[in-house]
Amino acid sequence: MTEKSEAGSDGNPLPYRIISTLHDFHAFCRGLRGCPRLAFDTEFVAEDSYYPNLCLIQVALDDELVLIDPFPLGSVKLFWETIVAEDVETVVHAGQVDLQFCYLATGRFPPRVFDLQIAAGLLGPEYPIGLNNLIQKYVGDFSPQHETQSDWRSRPLSEWQITYALDDVRFLLRMRDSLDAILKERGRRTWLEEEAVRHQQEIQKRHESERWQRLAGHRALNARELAILRELWLWREERAAYENIPARRILRDDLMMELAKKKTSDVKRILSIRGMAYRRRFRSWVPEIAERIRRALDLPEDKLPQLDRREGVSQSPLLGQFLFAALSSLCRRAEISVGLVGSIQDIRDWVAYRLGEEDGEPPLLARGWRRELVGDLFERLLSGTAAIRVGDANSEHPLELVDIPDPVPKKRSSTQK
Repeated sequence: MTEKSEAGSDGNPLPYRIISTLHDFHAFCRGLRGCPRLAFDTEFVAEDSYYPNLCLIQVALDDELVLIDPFPLGSVKLFWETIVAEDVETVVHAGQVDLQFCYLATGRFPPRVFDLQIAAGLLGPEYPIGLNNLIQKYVGDFSPQHETQSDWRSRPLSEWQITYALDDVRFLLRMRDSLDAILKERGRRTWLEEEAVRHQQEIQKRHESERWQRLAGHRALNARELAILRELWLWREERAAYENIPARRILRDDLMMELAKKKTSDVKRILSIRGMAYRRRFRSWVPEIAERIRRALDLPEDKLPQLDRREGVSQSPLLGQFLFAALSSLCRRAEISVGLVGSIQDIRDWVAYRLGEEDGEPPLLARGWRRELVGDLFERLLSGTAAIRVGDANSEHPLELVDIPDPVPKKRSSTQK
């Protein structure tokens, strides 16, 4: 274990240590029991492997900074198990990737997560805001080291790397306190908690849902072709995980789509597709690919995957743009990032739900804190009981919502339920 001192967020010396032995690591994790809060960040390399290669964990406590070196430890699962088991508030910045390590190790998330990037989006127009800009805004002048392209797998770590890694966490707890005070003042603390949970659910979906349905162009395939695509995607994920290399290095997306359209399990015909023999090692995998395609071709009709191909009633692009302008104006006045609240597509989803085109779970803008923020704005605009007009053209917020006392009754659309 290496112990040194670095200037803390208040300019005073703050001790830091590098943990690289199992004895020190276990002692550190035991010391976290009962800890009220901590902040953490990670350094990793993801471009060369199926699973991101975790290279460093940086932890900030109120009285010290800690760097955990995973390489000599073999496993850091105990750290993740500790922070999910304890009632500790975990502070992160843009923590989806960092929390993913925790989820993959334990299947759980820390019980209380305070994400600074989300909090800042709930209090201002910038989302997503980078860490350096956030520090400049809430802490003051800051000159960061630039090690974003550093090879974090190399050892020993350089002094520059250590400083950069510590800078990623040294201000997090201080900024958390500043942002928390403003969130409580504006009554948005529960909004942050709700949004943190939603982001965790997105992490779960990425690892548990049928991600093959995200492949570009899959909606143009019929049910049998979709079955082939699904089998090929599952094979590619299994092979990539086994080899621990990025999935697209196993088999490109466009080649999977082409194989699905060809609907052949013949090895010679598979190899005749342009690009299929682009790597020597790939030839040894072709029999496995052929077997997966054969499995999909033999699948009974009632087991084939189906996509929801409802077209719905088309929406005018002007309607989405108009409502987005109204939402943007509302967000500017409320001092919240419209990028965090929702997109034009989210508005289209809301309109489709409002007109009865979509069933099931309400869309994003009709749930939780977003519904509380937007309120009946869209309803009033669609019903004609309110309108948007230009108030002061010289103002930073030129648009304003006005009531219409006696709106002209609208002819009900035949598409509305």
